[in-house]
Order: sequence, then structure tokens, then C-alpha cells
Amino acid sequence: MESRSLKWFAPHLVDARLWHFNRHSLNKAVYIGVLSAFFPLPGQMLLALIGALMWRANVPMALGLTWITNPLTTLPIFYAGYYVGAKLLGEPMISLRLIGRMIADFSLWLLSNGANPFVTYQDSFSLSAFCLGLTLLAIVTSLVCGLAFRIIWRYKTVSTWQKRQKTERQARRVK
Repeated sequence: MESRSLKWFAPHLVDARLWHFNRHSLNKAVYIGVLSAFFPLPGQMLLALIGALMWRANVPMALGLTWITNPLTTLPIFYAGYYVGAKLLGEPMISLRLIGRMIADFSLWLLSNGANPFVTYQDSFSLSAFCLGLTLLAIVTSLVCGLAFRIIWRYKTVSTWQKRQKTERQARRVK
């Protein structure tokens, strides 16, 4: 492998169980990927990869689900996270515009010489409300998506099996 960051994981990535599409590894990947997607880190995919390796989940599914938070969904998800945390902690709510400005400033701060948004907005933004709200949203959404995946997988499996049984019964009658 040429990538320096993947070199650390290369010995673990050869495990064939990490690439199989079966009920158990995919279901674990849903939990891990959705949970990782809600963390406001530039390293969400790294977090999902580590989780997939630790719990032997499907790596492509876990990594793909981190893209739940993307340039279109980040602002509403972060706003919802802050809203939940602010309500639980009794903090004042901030505007959607301010969260958008903070995300832009955070990107500038990480990638260049921008001002630290945690210092700039410390009077109007509660980091504890934001972290609490996002953590709760991450856990609840991960559980809901994981359970929904399990139910849908079971439904599809049972309906496929029933169709096959019906087709076999009809074939026996024709003979």
C-alpha cells in the first residue's frame, strides 16, 4: 500500500470478514457508520474504520455511512444537535446563520489561518450543549438505523423465502 495512513491498518484490512456482505457485518457497520457520521471531526471515516476493525463490521458500509453528514446535511444536523443539547441544559438557542458561520470559520481555522471559532463565539455558543446534543442524536439515530436495517433485512429474507416456497409448491403441482 502506498498510503502512509493506510499502512498502519494494512495488516488488519486483509481479514475477509471485513468485506463480506452478510447480515451481521452489515448490521454492525450501520451502527458504527451512522454513529461516526455525527461526530464533528474531519476524521469521521477514520473513526468508522477503527470501529469496523474493532467489531469486525463491513468496512465499505461503515465508511460510506459517514457521508450522512455531507455539505448539504451538516448544517441541519448540527443545528438539531445544538437544539437538543440547549433544551436539555437550559441554554439559549442560537440562530441557524450563526451555526453556518461557525462551520465556515471552523473550516478556515483547520485549513488555514482563520480565527478559532471556539474563542470567537464563546459568549453566544455553548460547546457542552452542542456536544451533548450531537452525542444523543448520534446514539439515537444509530440505534434507529441499526434496528431498521435488521427489520428490513428480516422482512426481505422472509418474503424471498416465502416466494421461493410458493414457486416450489406450484412447480410440484405442475409435475
